Amino acid sequence: MAKEELTLEEQVERIRTKRNGGEWKDRARRILNNVFLILAVCGVVTYFSGSENHINGIILVGIAMMFKLAEIVIRIIR
Repeated sequence: MAKEELTLEEQVERIRTKRNGGEWKDRARRILNNVFLILAVCGVVTYFSGSENHINGIILVGIAMMFKLAEIVIRIIR
């Protein structure tokens, strides 16, 4: 497909993707964000599932926050 045939939105998206470092950063951010969400939900469920599981829940949420920080770093270095 030639550039003349692309719509304005497609051209803008192509330019934005090239300027932001490509699709690999977006894919990495999505994966890290999904891992964060899954771990955070598991941590909250573990925390509230019983009184003996509070430490395990806090540890899971802490690990989830590490994934979120990695995603934030990728967003900043864009």
